[in-house]
Amino acid sequence: MGLVNLCNIFGNDKLVISEFDFSPVNYTQHVPNLDAEYVFELNSLNDLLLYLVHPFKDCLYISGPSGCGKTSLVLQVAARLNWPVEQITLSNKSESLELIGHSSLKNGELIYEYGPLTRAMMYGEILILNEIDLMSPGDLTVLNDVLEGKDLTIVANQGEIIKPHPNFRVVATANSKGNGDTSGFYNGVRLLNQAFLDRFRFMEMSYPKSNVEKAMILSMFPSIDEALCVKLLKFAHDLRQVIEVGFENGVRQLSAPFSTRSLIKIAGIMSLDTDLDIHKIIKMCFALRLPAVEYEYVMRLCNDIFGHEGGKSTVKPE
Repeated sequence: MGLVNLCNIFGNDKLVISEFDFSPVNYTQHVPNLDAEYVFELNSLNDLLLYLVHPFKDCLYISGPSGCGKTSLVLQVAARLNWPVEQITLSNKSESLELIGHSSLKNGELIYEYGPLTRAMMYGEILILNEIDLMSPGDLTVLNDVLEGKDLTIVANQGEIIKPHPNFRVVATANSKGNGDTSGFYNGVRLLNQAFLDRFRFMEMSYPKSNVEKAMILSMFPSIDEALCVKLLKFAHDLRQVIEVGFENGVRQLSAPFSTRSLIKIAGIMSLDTDLDIHKIIKMCFALRLPAVEYEYVMRLCNDIFGHEGGKSTVKPE
């Protein structure tokens, strides 16, 4: 690409970085698919572009609630820049070898297969480490030197040395900030090592503002009635307010967050030509996952905003 005009690419003249001297590598099979209906939130877009253009040997740690679009943001920026991406979702059983690589037997021959971290370093990709706060802090500290821009030495492959490509970037996503889960929503979240976290720049995301979520819904599902869309956004706002006020008072009012992902699921089914009403759709996509008391509260709120469900009971079925 050479000198890239970011304002033109993202259709916004309010970006903190307007140009990027960028030449993508010829590794197009890992470039994410572009979603033309994706709507960028300016602050998050600015924070991510600032890191990608000027990493200063840092990595980027994006924290935020489930389903708020952390990974999607990175993928859609990469898609527009034709920047290949490696991504892996970590767990409490993940080990550093899954990132670096391992030896395997193929056709009677022992060969070394590179992991996503090694490939991203070699080919100049963005490495996305999803759910990084689920992985063991001990396994993560093995990556400390690599994450600050140093070479990777693969002892298991005869001491091979991998030098980081200039386009190599690391973006981690998590529901916590590395200090454990204070919400009670995310079972298995760990406390991360502070020396490891010191390699990162931090960025916090939340659910998009109502006008952004509205633009997303109407762009993805143009058949949806705008007035119904506004009611759905009020429903989302009121549920999130209940959760936020509960946190402030030290009481968890709902057992699950109402994410942008849940909102899009509901909107998607609403856009279909079916006989399902909004009450049934909200039950399918969110309410039925909740305990009975919370389910009843959510369905009462649904009745208040969308009208009653034909006089039917909102008591959760056994």
